[in-house]
Amino acid sequence: MMRPIRATCAALSTVLAAGTALFIALAPAHAGAQPAATNRGRLEPISDTSGGVLDEGAFIISQNGKPVRVEEFAIERTGDTLLVRAASLVSLPERAEQSVDKSMVLVVGSLDFAMGSYWSQQIAGTDTLRRGVEVTPGDTVLTAWREVNGRGVGDVLAMPAGRMYVLDPPIFTTFNFLGRTLQGKVCDRRPIKVLVLGARDSMVDGTVTDIGNESIRWGGRPVLARKLVIADAATSFTAWFSPDGRMLRLEQARDNIRVDRKAPALKRQPPRTK
Repeated sequence: MMRPIRATCAALSTVLAAGTALFIALAPAHAGAQPAATNRGRLEPISDTSGGVLDEGAFIISQNGKPVRVEEFAIERTGDTLLVRAASLVSLPERAEQSVDKSMVLVVGSLDFAMGSYWSQQIAGTDTLRRGVEVTPGDTVLTAWREVNGRGVGDVLAMPAGRMYVLDPPIFTTFNFLGRTLQGKVCDRRPIKVLVLGARDSMVDGTVTDIGNESIRWGGRPVLARKLVIADAATSFTAWFSPDGRMLRLEQARDNIRVDRKAPALKRQPPRTK
């Protein structure tokens, strides 16, 4: 049974705080679609890849200077649709008290980035949490649902005007997608709507501020990157993007979180001959 939920102005810090909020009150089962690319934190190939892969790689997530998670990701165009996929897992599972694997699939329009569907699956021990967001084109509401061990509940939320982004901890690929949507666009200070999925889902008013270009070291060499600050009134994330819209680094200073795109291995130069 669907029930309405009030959108609250929660801080973006929910992205980090809600990462371990797995034990949600159970309700009648939800019969929604399930993630198509979820397999204990590993990406499965997509059969129809007409248009090709636009971006793929891995992020290394660190806290207090130590790597804690690895997140594989890919952005692919299939006709008039973009598929944004990610799979996150504990980087050193043998040292973790509980290994949590999470994967997601985001489906948006390839031209206007309009929200279509979002699915995620998170596994912690014997518990499986599935999340989903369904948007019907032209509708004024969206459906956000959650399912724990086969039982779940759905909420109806008002659809915000303009583009909407989804944040679902501990996934960071959605920041990479956000930067891609702003590639080549003037963005001195742009308001955004963010649906933060947590123990209580929240529609958050945020802003993206373009700080300008900054030289950072990535892959063992200096790179001129676009610096964006993604924030609400309480929390901010600073991200650096390559000229073609790929997120190279993300930092959240308050909790000492850092996300680095894994750079390709440096090619060894052949020895010089006299």
